[in-house]
This record gives sequence, C-alpha cells and structure tokens, in this order.
Amino acid sequence: MAHWQEHLPVRMLEVDYERTVLDLPVVARELIDWIGLPGDDRCVEFHTTARPIRTASVSQVRQPVYARSVDRWQNYEPLLPELFERLGPS
Repeated sequence: MAHWQEHLPVRMLEVDYERTVLDLPVVARELIDWIGLPGDDRCVEFHTTARPIRTASVSQVRQPVYARSVDRWQNYEPLLPELFERLGPS
C-alpha cells in the first residue's frame, strides 16, 4: 500500500481484511463516512436482499461476511519459506 500511496495521485483508504470480517459494521461505517455517503444499515445486511444478483459472486452475496478464511494462509506456510525469504522482512 505504501508504494501505491506514494505513486498514485489519489486519496486511498486502507481497509484491513481481518478487521473487516471481524467487525463489519464499524469498518463499513468508516468506509461510508470516508467516501461521504449517508449511512445505511443495508450495507452490512447485503445478503438479505431479494434483488437479482447477476455476477459470478452470487453465492458469496447471498451469505453474510464470514471469518473462516482469516489466517487460512497458514495451511500453506510449510510450502512458502522460499517466497518469504525472497520477499524479505515485512
């Protein structure tokens, strides 16, 4: 994110995935405030809409945000040491 913030002449809001799935109402409110729109509880109740969904993500849109993917990368950690070494310290 630091790279893009340095090189792109636009305002950016950094949104943390783990925080989003663990506290969606708060993060959604921050995002809505940041873009200057009025609040709407439907932003966190998106999965309850009856409107048609015509995208490949239809199955995701029909369920609430879930946290089961948090830290899932750790399942692959034994396969990643070379990548971590190449990336260097974070």
